[in-house]
Amino acid sequence: MEENKNLPPVQNGGQNNQNGNGGGRKRRRKKRNRGGGGNGQAENAQRAQNNQNNQNNQNAQGGQKQKGNNNAQEQRVKQPQPQNAQKQKNHNNNNKAQQKQQNQNGQNHQAQDENRKDTYAYVLDGNLYINLTNKCSNGCDFCVRNERASYYGNYLWLRNGEPTVEKVVAQVNGLGDLKKFKEVVFCGFGEPTYRVAEMVALCDYFHEKGLSTRLNTNGQGNLINKRDIVPEIKGKIDLVNVSLNASASDKYQKICRSQYGESGFEALIEFAKLCKRNDVKCRFSIVDCIGEEEVEACKRLAEQVRIPLYIRKYIADS
Repeated sequence: MEENKNLPPVQNGGQNNQNGNGGGRKRRRKKRNRGGGGNGQAENAQRAQNNQNNQNNQNAQGGQKQKGNNNAQEQRVKQPQPQNAQKQKNHNNNNKAQQKQQNQNGQNHQAQDENRKDTYAYVLDGNLYINLTNKCSNGCDFCVRNERASYYGNYLWLRNGEPTVEKVVAQVNGLGDLKKFKEVVFCGFGEPTYRVAEMVALCDYFHEKGLSTRLNTNGQGNLINKRDIVPEIKGKIDLVNVSLNASASDKYQKICRSQYGESGFEALIEFAKLCKRNDVKCRFSIVDCIGEEEVEACKRLAEQVRIPLYIRKYIADS
């Protein structure tokens, strides 16, 4: 029994030795682990620092690249703007230059014959035409004055300024008996409504001679005079011929280049309506060179506003 009693201490002692040995090994491993842990932390810290440095470098490079991309994108966005502005500016300048060139053709043509007399009245197709001015608010592509110094032998570019009523009457009287003319047409190389007062005075003169009167106009007389001139021409002009030339404002501006822009087309439509409303006989006219589709479109527009349409042939040469 004593031996048996002594056994447990031996076993316990052995267990203690095992535990002691195990405890020693664990402490040594823990110590090594602490030592290794310290080195690992330093290495981890170094790796973390390196990773942070690499990340910073990547961010810096990425930021620089993004900045470059942004600058490039901004450049791509901004670049068309001045180009478009310059293109629009060039387009406007070209239109102004073309109209200015057309309106100054008279000065170029005048040099061709310095000894000629200005023509205020001329005969064509049995009608008496009156040339009051070279001013025009349009610069139409198809206008006969663009390429000619004369029109059927008549020099219509006014070298000595616009005529008075007396000068016109003097030339008219030099043409003989006025009863041979079918009608008097205010036309010439300019827009007659620039001289609305002189035109009205001449209408009274021609009516006294038994002649009817017609006004060929671009229909922008109200814009030109900054007032409604229809009451002034009522009873004076027997027929108002408004040059339509296109079926819409944008198409009109493209070929007629009014100084009033697309408002010029709107004004001529309104002018025709005012004439009809005030019992002034009125019609639209177009030149057949504008194309079949446009001719048909103009017919529809004329029917819509209930204004008769006259289609005339383009005069290719005089």
